[in-house]
Amino acid sequence: MSSGWSTNGEQGRPHAAVFILAEPLAPGTPLEVMLRFERHFACSLGCFRLAVSDRADAAARGHTAAEEAALAQPVAARSAADEALIYRRFLAAAPELAEPVAEIRRLEAELRGGSTTLVLRERPAAHPRPTFRHHRGEYLQPREPVAPGVPAFLPPLPVGRPADRLALAEWLVSPGHPLTARVAVNRQWQAFFGRGLVATLDDFGLQGAPPSDPRLLDWLAVTFVGDLGWSLKRLHRLIVTSATYRQDSAVTPALAARDPDNLLLARGPRVRLEAEVLRDSLLAAAGLLSPRMYGPGVRPPQPAGVTEVAYGSPKWAPSAGEDRHRRSIYTFQKRTAPFAFTTTFDGPTGEACLARRDVSTSSLQALTLLNDPMFVEVAQALGRLAAAAGPDDAARLTLLGQRLLSRPFADDEQRLLLGFLTTQRRRLAAGELDAGRLAGPEAASAVEEVAAWTLVARVVMNLDEVVVRR
Repeated sequence: MSSGWSTNGEQGRPHAAVFILAEPLAPGTPLEVMLRFERHFACSLGCFRLAVSDRADAAARGHTAAEEAALAQPVAARSAADEALIYRRFLAAAPELAEPVAEIRRLEAELRGGSTTLVLRERPAAHPRPTFRHHRGEYLQPREPVAPGVPAFLPPLPVGRPADRLALAEWLVSPGHPLTARVAVNRQWQAFFGRGLVATLDDFGLQGAPPSDPRLLDWLAVTFVGDLGWSLKRLHRLIVTSATYRQDSAVTPALAARDPDNLLLARGPRVRLEAEVLRDSLLAAAGLLSPRMYGPGVRPPQPAGVTEVAYGSPKWAPSAGEDRHRRSIYTFQKRTAPFAFTTTFDGPTGEACLARRDVSTSSLQALTLLNDPMFVEVAQALGRLAAAAGPDDAARLTLLGQRLLSRPFADDEQRLLLGFLTTQRRRLAAGELDAGRLAGPEAASAVEEVAAWTLVARVVMNLDEVVVRR
């Protein structure tokens, strides 16, 4: 039934309805009222009252119980609070104020609807929710009550304070807590080096791996809390400017024999970039990455048909303008149809929370960097930059090397790439390749030259050094 009376969309506000019976009821006739709540399996009414009347002009004014109680009082007996309540209700109902009241209601609806989302709200201190141990995990068999607390081997909660969420939050970041800072710095270390000082990123317990360097883990944790003031940006700067991180990843026979798995970081880290970092770095290299922050999610281009497997077959309309190339953190997430590029490069689907991603190498990853619409646009932008970079091919190739590798190409690399460029120019001149499609709609002039350098950019984007931190 979809034609009944409902409060949907106006939860938290008073409502009233008048139902006129087709035939009057005789005095003393039993009257049964049934309320059905079938939306989201939840009751949408906090409380309700019923009233009956034999008047033909009976109407529901929408007064709250407090307003009706104040109106029922004799004028001389009304308190100042009663008078204020009645006056406020009068202002909300006065025809002369209908326009500003409607604007107030509109602004209130916006505030409730989209600008904020309630995530957690502490229950009233006088009405805590009791917690029990459930026998054998059966939720219908609560046994002895369980009081809030923390593991005995860790520092206790603050003394003289209620054991609530605020106390737990303060306990987690207190200087005497040994675990939070160590877990935090270990996660950041893993992001930069591909492996945490504690390899089991999601398990610091007895079944987890011991730290490869306990003193370094302790020093980083203490420095993070004290000198760095819990600042992740300052921690990142400390790590990336260290001699350990700035080492070359090349391995010598002596280093391989002494530290084959690089647990002691005798050489620099060599690990493939995570999906979001890889996408953002290529967009930045091409000069496309938008620096704008905040706002709703955006939809970068991706192959057609990805979202057709999702419930309802939603359409993925790529964003236009600056939103097309915003940072990956703003990419709209659809749990049943994750962003195709992210999953290709081992990003999680959103169905489970992962502390550490697996890292794989597959042919599909190379095909994605070559053919995904998003990376074709990156190659086209690099092609336009290279074609306009200088008077000769060497200068143009140097620009690509600096943007994608942060270094010039070696002599043998330059020779191979220039040979590839010559071949592509010949194919374009012969009509084997469509220069217009390769160069893209942004190429206003020298279309064949832009197309040729677009093809070279695609090759460079697929070099191991582009996708691997080394």
